[in-house]
Amino acid sequence: MSSRIVHHIRSLRSFLGRRSKVAFLAAASILASLVASHSEAAQDYLLGPQDVLRIRVYEWRPSTGAPFEWVPLTGEFVISAAGNLSLPIIGTVPAAGKTLEQVSESIGTRLQNQVGLQKRPNASVEISAYRPFFVTGLVATPGKYSFSPGLTVVQAVSMAGGVGPVDTNIISLQRDALTGRGEMRALEAERLELVARQARIDAILDNVPEIRFPDELTSRKAEPGIARMLTEEEALFETRLRSMETEIGSLNQAKVLAANQISALKEKAVSLAKQIDLANKDLGSVNKLVQQGLTVSARQLGANQNLADLESRNLDVSLAILKTQQDLAKVDQDIGDVRNRYRINALTEAAELRDRFASNAKKMQTAGDLLRNLEVRAPAAIAALEEDKDTYAFTTSINRVVNGSNESLIVDDNDPVLPGDVIRVERRQRGAPASVPTSN
Repeated sequence: MSSRIVHHIRSLRSFLGRRSKVAFLAAASILASLVASHSEAAQDYLLGPQDVLRIRVYEWRPSTGAPFEWVPLTGEFVISAAGNLSLPIIGTVPAAGKTLEQVSESIGTRLQNQVGLQKRPNASVEISAYRPFFVTGLVATPGKYSFSPGLTVVQAVSMAGGVGPVDTNIISLQRDALTGRGEMRALEAERLELVARQARIDAILDNVPEIRFPDELTSRKAEPGIARMLTEEEALFETRLRSMETEIGSLNQAKVLAANQISALKEKAVSLAKQIDLANKDLGSVNKLVQQGLTVSARQLGANQNLADLESRNLDVSLAILKTQQDLAKVDQDIGDVRNRYRINALTEAAELRDRFASNAKKMQTAGDLLRNLEVRAPAAIAALEEDKDTYAFTTSINRVVNGSNESLIVDDNDPVLPGDVIRVERRQRGAPASVPTSN
């Protein structure tokens, strides 16, 4: 209430103290003109739920020659959620959507009709406290705030601490969110690395000449990190493949040499068999000559020694063939062992990968749950961490009841705020043009 109104109310009380009808009427006229001017200054403000009204009701009683105040109707009253004033004596008075003057007339008329007065009493109705407005979205301290006439959007947002978080709690939450997002990125990079490694192991186990990477990697191979990852896995696969092929190649060469050696020994065995056959014939001839006395026994001894030497050499060749055949079988076994060794290494690495996949999934789930918890606890703080740091990338809108329907209006900084408004500050989507503010 302005100082002029307070001054004139005091004058009214002075007039009332004189118990003069003329003085009362004059004072009432002055007060009515002040209330009217105050109402005009409010630009015919329409009342709504939660508005607090200060009401005083007087009437002039000729019988006593003094004004009478209706005490039960004097005081502060709150407009209910249904938009009504609940007043003593006269009951419920509709107030939402009406001006102060209309409510004043309704109170006077209802009282006159209720108690059967000849003249309508004078009701003084003023706004003691406006209904609050609300600020939500990307502001430091969203919540409910008291309204004052002439309030603008930028002033209302300033009352809520301005755009973005400023207190230490919000900064701490943002730090936790940044840490969580960094961990999520690291875990996702680790998961992609495991996927690439799994593709390499599958290629080894399937015994194919090249790696078949999944689409989630090949579709992103233009990214430097993914390209480096694929190149490293391909290089490791080719290195191990060449190493295995080198070992197997060496064993195959040994196998060829052993086979050639067996062939040579078999040819030698054939030659020795022929020599033994000839030696046996020669020994038979010598034995006949010795029996006939045509030769000496020394020749018979030499023939026996020659035959024994050939048979010994034939036995050595047979043993060499058996040993070489054993070596050949050992080479085949070594080739299988080389393949099995690489396969076992791949199976061992695959088992380790399964454990790492499971651990990575659990960590990602935990980190995601923590981030979602932070988003629930402080959505404004988390939303402010978007990569778009454009100072003007925010949109301010007001949800307001207009003619009984709720409307959303895009506003500018200097647009007025009305009681009951819900001001919402949001980050403009990337690529979306700035909305044209709607003047209210």
